[in-house]
Amino acid sequence: MIRLAVGAAGAVFLVVPVFIGALSDDGNRAAPALHQVEGIPGTMLRAYAQAAGLLEVEYPGCKGMTWPVLAGIGKVESDHAAGHEISPGGRVHPPITGPRLDGSGAGGNTTPHTDSDGGVWDGDAGFDRAVGPMQFLPSTWALHGLDATGDGVADPHNAFDAAWSAAVYLCVSDPHAQVVDFGDQDDLDAALGRYNHSASYVREVRGHIDVYAELAAHAAPALGSGVEATSAQGRAAVEWALGQVGKPYLWGGTGPGAFDCSGLVMRAWEAAGVRLPRVTTDQVNTGTRLALDQVRPGDLLFYDTGAPGGSPSHVTMYVGDGRMVNAPGTGRSIRVEPVGGEYYRARFVAAVRPG
Repeated sequence: MIRLAVGAAGAVFLVVPVFIGALSDDGNRAAPALHQVEGIPGTMLRAYAQAAGLLEVEYPGCKGMTWPVLAGIGKVESDHAAGHEISPGGRVHPPITGPRLDGSGAGGNTTPHTDSDGGVWDGDAGFDRAVGPMQFLPSTWALHGLDATGDGVADPHNAFDAAWSAAVYLCVSDPHAQVVDFGDQDDLDAALGRYNHSASYVREVRGHIDVYAELAAHAAPALGSGVEATSAQGRAAVEWALGQVGKPYLWGGTGPGAFDCSGLVMRAWEAAGVRLPRVTTDQVNTGTRLALDQVRPGDLLFYDTGAPGGSPSHVTMYVGDGRMVNAPGTGRSIRVEPVGGEYYRARFVAAVRPG
């Protein structure tokens, strides 16, 4: 439900559009992890996590953004699009529209907002209504909505577009701040207050953020439908790697904003307390060789893609349920995809459990 305050217009005022990577309906470029969180549809969770994971890459002055922050807003604004269908590409159907903002007091608004979009987004040619899972005013969206999916349309009824727009606004809405740290409680409260100028709104959102943060910190990896029971270190490596999904590939990259294939798995296992060599040709010799049907989450899968430097030239990490997390190459983002895909199946070299 939209909550409006004088001067806030009940929605977010966003700035520079930034394209963060195409998302196909088959989910190949849809980033975040395999997590499931009760009450949050999987596509909404992916939208929150992708936006959170890429914010610091695109806006280095904004630190500490997490999916629970965006989920806290989404919970209050639309209950994560409850009662609506969400396609894998993020399209919410039927569209979410808030109360008619005719000044009658509905939705907490006493200032009329006459129609600004001809009813295109809200279906109302008389007065505006807040739209989409993050509840933007059409007038705000027309000026500042962001296209996160790369389809050429900034759509407030698309979960990925809406979540990315919200993340960017929280980052840049204070023009005087050189750094915004969402891990700092004062910075977080101030950003939420700029999203909606209401102290009660900030308290309500913060309550949901705290709940989701507790789940993220203590319930994972049990939340992962694709994360099978295995060693604690393997689970920790998988959870860390999945948290990087959506970040860009960078040759030689070891984080935090971008990774190459061996840099990703090295950092993931480092987070689990295991040191790995830097390059694939050394990583393949560190640990226990396995048959492909023996792999467990955290195990490394090596491939010969023909790249310079010897074989194997590429590595991914098995995450369970027949899927792997992969930093595939220049111009693409870290993603989760099937182990049995035609390209990689034909180039498989070895599976290794780090020791």
